[in-house]
Amino acid sequence: MPILSISRNLFDQLHPHRATSWMAEEVEWFAERSRVLIGYIARHIGPDRDPQKEDWSMVIEGRDERGEFHVVDSREHIASQGEARTILEKRVNELLATGVKVFPRGLGALRS
Repeated sequence: MPILSISRNLFDQLHPHRATSWMAEEVEWFAERSRVLIGYIARHIGPDRDPQKEDWSMVIEGRDERGEFHVVDSREHIASQGEARTILEKRVNELLATGVKVFPRGLGALRS
């Protein structure tokens, strides 16, 4: 698998663009081996803090022509952390299969 689980500290050292809201808590961080793509999974808890109403999201960031990360794909309202991880891994593999190494800004999310 070309994507590796990494620590939050290492993820932060890559200077990602944070797209999560204040109501989301990042819980897992990932980097593709060459660090062209990185990603994270976040848990969202409703305003009443009821864990039964939580849902999950995943975000994938790619490097632009200046080497800075920005969001290239994201999904929200995922039922479980495991499902979010599966979607993230699948999308990273799909993006890598395109051979693209630079993800210019302004193209919007790259969805399959």
